[in-house]
Amino acid sequence: MSRCNRSSDVAVVIPAYGHEQLTINVVKDLESDTMANCDVYIVDNGGDFPLDVTGAAVLRPGTNLGWAGGCNFGLATTQALGYGAHMLLNNDVSLSQDFVSGMQEAFARTTGGLVGPLYDHNWSHQRSDYLGDARNFRGRATDRRVPFIDGTCMLIGSVALERTGMLDDSYWRRHGWGCDKDYALRVRSWGGTVWVTERSYLNHFARRTAAELPGFSELEAERENDEGMMAKWGPQWQDLLYAGFPLMSRMGMVQARIAREEKDD
Repeated sequence: MSRCNRSSDVAVVIPAYGHEQLTINVVKDLESDTMANCDVYIVDNGGDFPLDVTGAAVLRPGTNLGWAGGCNFGLATTQALGYGAHMLLNNDVSLSQDFVSGMQEAFARTTGGLVGPLYDHNWSHQRSDYLGDARNFRGRATDRRVPFIDGTCMLIGSVALERTGMLDDSYWRRHGWGCDKDYALRVRSWGGTVWVTERSYLNHFARRTAAELPGFSELEAERENDEGMMAKWGPQWQDLLYAGFPLMSRMGMVQARIAREEKDD
């Protein structure tokens, strides 16, 4: 790990707002990957993350930019430094051994625009038969094409970042749930590809930060997702998103639970 000296192949960008220990823990997970060649940048949306508790660089935008805005703030820094790839990573996660090096290997082998890991959370196309502790996960050299990846962790190649640009939060200003799907569609629109690798895995302790923000609601976040995707991509946005993947489920665990709750009401 280094501090803004551009010595590595991958820049890991972690937007954070409070929950200092979560961020410290995930940086420790990254540091344990001795095979990885990465620099870590914490985007301190809260403005109070201590500067000297990790080996990571701390970027302070001066205001809370939210998840997508914080990611873009970090990407603007790392893109200017010329990294080969940029990994957006939530701080409310626990990582498998050799997590970054597994993602790097998948990126090298697929030459994909976007690569995501397996995880224990929402979308079925990022899950496997293993849903246990990330520390006990043993990866496999398997990578598969998918329509999009969850924003919890997205490795973006430098070419993809140059051609696609930053995350577009203009349609999802409050919760940002549609930014990952939109980004995947934008990558695919110029011929880029999106992959999930079984080499890396994470546990996602979802909503550790978001749930504490005023007015947070999964239902409202899902509505904003759908309305934003419809406004940008049209009423057939799901058909566009899943084009080429006709047998894949269009509903994650969160979406299925919300649908059941609305039906019960």
